[in-house]
Amino acid sequence: MKGIQWIGGGIMLLCFGACTHDKWTDFSDGAVELGFTASTEKPEVSRTLGGTTALTDGANVAVHVWKGATPSEMQKAAYSNTYTVRNNAAGTADELVPTGGAMKVESAAGYRFYALSTNSAQVAVPGLSSNCRTVSLRNGVDYLMAVNDNGGSGFSISTTSDLIPLAFRHLATQIVLKVSPAGTNGYTTASGLVVGIAAVDSTDSYIDLSASWSSSSSAPSTMIYWPARATTDGSDPVPATGGVPLEQPDGQQKEAVKGDDNLTFTVSFILLPVSTTARGIPLQMDFTGLSFDNGTNTLPSKSYTARMMATGDASELVLKGGYTYTFDATITRNSASFSLPRIDPWVVDGVNLDEIVEVDPI
Repeated sequence: MKGIQWIGGGIMLLCFGACTHDKWTDFSDGAVELGFTASTEKPEVSRTLGGTTALTDGANVAVHVWKGATPSEMQKAAYSNTYTVRNNAAGTADELVPTGGAMKVESAAGYRFYALSTNSAQVAVPGLSSNCRTVSLRNGVDYLMAVNDNGGSGFSISTTSDLIPLAFRHLATQIVLKVSPAGTNGYTTASGLVVGIAAVDSTDSYIDLSASWSSSSSAPSTMIYWPARATTDGSDPVPATGGVPLEQPDGQQKEAVKGDDNLTFTVSFILLPVSTTARGIPLQMDFTGLSFDNGTNTLPSKSYTARMMATGDASELVLKGGYTYTFDATITRNSASFSLPRIDPWVVDGVNLDEIVEVDPI
């Protein structure tokens, strides 16, 4: 499996620019050229199927630098620049190549470094709509972030600079579905499986660079937010840490990967985090060439629908950013059942699938 989970990107920062209101503004060059090394944080969290442990070759990255301050709505970045990832022969990310000219900074104290990536060569890094918040996000994107503020004190840059390490973490949520036939009345052959899942409403979602970033890898940091919502108890509204799933399982659709046993399937999705909701995330599994009779009476197509819930009593759903929720689905002729998932890297609230409905082929 592709372990991009907690990822280090080695970087040569060679050019400046500042990103505010989704625009890049030129800054005067300083005297000190900065370099960044690769590092990997633990534990690793499974994110994608297949591949290497590196960031995607050619993936887009943006680095924002604050001087003498931390990100806030009142304090914009001193320098910003864009890069692409260049992997070495071993398949690990060891260098970021600037898309512009050389980056040089002034000799000063208190430098803090914040990097964002989409882990994709096709998807651009979201720009900043304000001094510290990005423009709206979307589902299906592996948003990554790295912070190095030298333990909170910032870096002092003089006439030369040591290499500064950046280690990337995942901000979104991954769901992994492993499908297999039930031991009793399970299917005996299946040609293929396509799974569709509903999108999480991404309206006005954003990454907040000023949010608290844990210095420990013991738990992911919450960095994706939605605007504050009105409360019913009179308390002050605070930004939401998750969105609300939409009603149709058409946000993403993927063909599942067939296992070596020719019976099991695995598919994964990346979603934005989900806040508490009672309606779950709609999911649909569309099989082709399905047979429950050792290859005879093969059904050209057969579908099952479900709603993914976060508790055993199907009362609410919470999917946190930075976690992978892996669960098993077993299929019989007339039903599908789902286990509570394995959650990496730490066991937190389980996810279950409820309201299973068989959809007969037309």
